[in-house]
This record gives sequence, structure tokens and C-alpha cells, in this order.
Amino acid sequence: MRSHWRQLAIAALLGFVLSSASFAYLLSPPSEFPSTQNEPLLLEIARGSSFKSVAATLKNNGVIRSTLAFEILALLKGDRSQLKSGEYEFPRRTSAIEVLANLVAGNVKSYQVTLVEGWTLRQCLQALAMSPGLMPTLRDVDDPALLAFVQNGAGSAEGLFDANTFRYTRGDTDLAILKRAHSQLSDKLASYWERRAQGLPLDTPYEALILASIVEKETGLAAERAKIAGVFYNRINSGMRLQSDPTTIYGLGGRYTGTLTRDQLREETPYNTYRIDGLPPTPIALVSDLALKAVLNPELHDYYYFVSNSNGGHVFSRTLEEHNAAVAIFRSALGDSQPDSLPEPIPESQNDSAVQANTIDEDNSER
Repeated sequence: MRSHWRQLAIAALLGFVLSSASFAYLLSPPSEFPSTQNEPLLLEIARGSSFKSVAATLKNNGVIRSTLAFEILALLKGDRSQLKSGEYEFPRRTSAIEVLANLVAGNVKSYQVTLVEGWTLRQCLQALAMSPGLMPTLRDVDDPALLAFVQNGAGSAEGLFDANTFRYTRGDTDLAILKRAHSQLSDKLASYWERRAQGLPLDTPYEALILASIVEKETGLAAERAKIAGVFYNRINSGMRLQSDPTTIYGLGGRYTGTLTRDQLREETPYNTYRIDGLPPTPIALVSDLALKAVLNPELHDYYYFVSNSNGGHVFSRTLEEHNAAVAIFRSALGDSQPDSLPEPIPESQNDSAVQANTIDEDNSER
């Protein structure tokens, strides 16, 4: 009798071991993985899906070996009703235990999109429209949802977003990204404004944002931004116009073809700072942190002019005479390779003298 019970116990133990081994095998990564070149497999788990349908989807796509073993595992862990919907990425050699953990934690695949400093709002919308998995909801730059961001009666959401990289998941909207970008910039601008230098001729953080966007477009060199900001403040404080090519180019819109002409510099637009006093009505681009910092803590000097040095930087001048000499050197260095777009030296007798000169391009011109 005792021998009989011993045999039953051994058989039961053997059955348990075999069952455990079988269960462990069924939870192990499948040997056949459908994704090519060892790339992760993307699967969408729809909102409202039952556990059985999710398990069947996983099994049919080669992510798990057994729906029954997967369901038993979920029951044992108390996770059968805890699965999250979304788009998931399943790498090769992922066990059923890891698959379940990811579904319960909601570790959905994320994407990213970068809004670049210097971009216009239209360029931002184009980048968002091309981002995989992001739902487009905005029609154009004048979409009412964008105008909701506008304050101070500006009439445009241009420049109101942080230049940064944003992560998102499939099904998020372009508007949701811009809401985050707007919130980030608002917080950042408020912080920088509180730490601004004293005595700046600016009344609001929005004015600082406008000027920062001009500095952003005037130079790509971080070391020059505070100096160029100082030039614009010197002009403002002395009653001069800003005379900035990038603002004028922005006001031309699609009519700008790569070279500013004398007629365009004389044209009356709200953004032609050769013709208007003070700042344009809105920013002209997204700004970097460096441009914001430069505008709110500018370099103090007595420069009023700058011209390209044809090496990506600029030569700064204190007087019109010095500036015209720098322009002449610039023209001489370039030779006759671009005769139609070279700046002319500025005549001393002209009150609006900068309008007499053509420019090289939006970032490297004589001012």
C-alpha cells in the first residue's frame, strides 16, 4: 500500500514538473517571428478590445505561442482586465510575461517631432502634417484653434511655440503638440522676463519675443546674438528704425525669391522695418533660448550697424562711415559673382539710407 502511494506521489510530481515545463515553454518567445530583418513588430490594440481578442491578435501575429497559457498567466497575476489600448512595439525574443507586463503598463510606442528655431508657423504645420501617427486637425496658420493662443490682439499665432523636440503616441493631434509647445514657451518666457536686464525699452514679454525672433533670423552664431540685440536696442533708443531684412522678407511672404530689391525695401508692409517705426506686429519665427536670453540680457556697446563678413559672421560698426567702408570690403571680397544682389555703400546724406541698398540674403546682409 505504501508503495502504491509512493508511485502516485512520484507520478503527480512528474506530472507537475512536465506541466510546469510545458507552461514555461508556452510562455517563452516564439521561435518564428513574423517581422523582417529583426525589426520590432507593430500591433495596434484597439480601445474596448476583450482580453480574448487581444490574445488572439498576439497569437495570430506570432507574438505569443498560446492564447490559453497567456490567459492563465494573466489570471494568476490578476491582470486580465488591466490591458491598455494603443500601438505597441514587440521586439524579437519577447516572452509572454514581458508582453503582458507591457500591455498592463501601457508601454505604447512613442514618436517624436522637432520644431526648429527659425521656423515659421507654416513650416511647423508642415512638419506636424508629415509626422507618422499624428492626427492632423489644423487647416492653416489662421485656423481658429491656433488663434486661440493669440493675446494682445496680434492676430497671428506666429512664434508662440517652443522650439523643441516633442514625443507623442499614435492618435495624438497636431494641436495637442502645439498646446504643449505654447505652454512651454509661456513658462520659459515668463522666467526669462523676470530675470531681464534693467532699462530695456520693452513693455511686455511679447515684445521681447518679437525682437528675439528677429535676432534669431539675423545670425546663426550664438556668440553674436547678444551683440546684435545690442545694435537693435541702440537703434531703438536713438529713434532709428530697426532696418532688418528678415522682417521685410517675412512681410513679402511668397513673393520673396532670394534677393531683396530696392522696390521691396521701399514697399509699405507691417513688417518692413525700413518703413515702420519700432517692432513689427508679431514674431517672425520660432526662437531659441539663446535668442531670448540675448534680447533680455543684451551686450552693451555703441555699435549701430553690421554687415556680413562672408564667413558666417558679421562686422560691427559704430558710425555710418565705418559701416560703408565695411560694406565696400564685403563687396570687394565677393567680387562680381553676384552683381545684382550686392549691397551698395550707404550715402551719408540719405535719412532712410539703408533703403538705398540691396542685400545678399535674409541672414547675411548690410544693416
